[in-house]
Amino acid sequence: MAPRYHLREGIVVRRSELPSGDVVVTVLGLSGKWRGVARKGKLLGGNLARLSLFHEVSVQGYRKRDDDLLLITQVELSGALPALSQPALYPYAHLLAELAEQLAVDQAGERLYAYLVSGLRGLVQHHDPEAVALVISWRLVQQAGLAPRLTRCARCGGGPCRRFDIAAGGLTCDRCASGLPIAEAAKAELLAMLTKAVRETLSEPLLERPTHWALLSRYLAFHVGSLNSLGHLGAVTSWPPSS
Repeated sequence: MAPRYHLREGIVVRRSELPSGDVVVTVLGLSGKWRGVARKGKLLGGNLARLSLFHEVSVQGYRKRDDDLLLITQVELSGALPALSQPALYPYAHLLAELAEQLAVDQAGERLYAYLVSGLRGLVQHHDPEAVALVISWRLVQQAGLAPRLTRCARCGGGPCRRFDIAAGGLTCDRCASGLPIAEAAKAELLAMLTKAVRETLSEPLLERPTHWALLSRYLAFHVGSLNSLGHLGAVTSWPPSS
């Protein structure tokens, strides 16, 4: 079968180097995520450093079968944010990239990609990268159709709601009374993160951060899966990641 050539663009969300020196990457773009391999010493018109985490790249390559990794032959760097390698920003960037990768499927990624791009840039440009990471994380979850239900009880549709039930996927009322108690301030901030414009949300103080990190961590563990990046947030937040 003749090889099929491809031109792909996107952001590198996962990178691993093999003992041979070859580099395997996962890239998220407008059309979804895909995986490719760059052979050591065989990459034309570029170098392996261009395939670093969080880089926006344009890639040429080919595969012989649909289930093969894309064999990358050329890489052009379209955009980079070197500041994301700083210790104060890297844990947040890692979280957004890993979460976007987990949520994306092969053929659907436009909105996830847009929020990931916005989030990575926001980490560098905004004065409060922790707030950016929280807001964009919830927006990524929302774009994947997994957002928690916050306006009515997730179990019966009633109210008022004063608890957050991870398994039920949202707030629960006094009658159902399942889940963890949640303060009104934290509930209001969570609702704002999921309903208001991102710029508007980030213009307001985010006060209940330990609560939000704890909820996000447990929610992702149940509805998305294990994220290694959550374990590194203790270096940049006041919230201690669960062991």
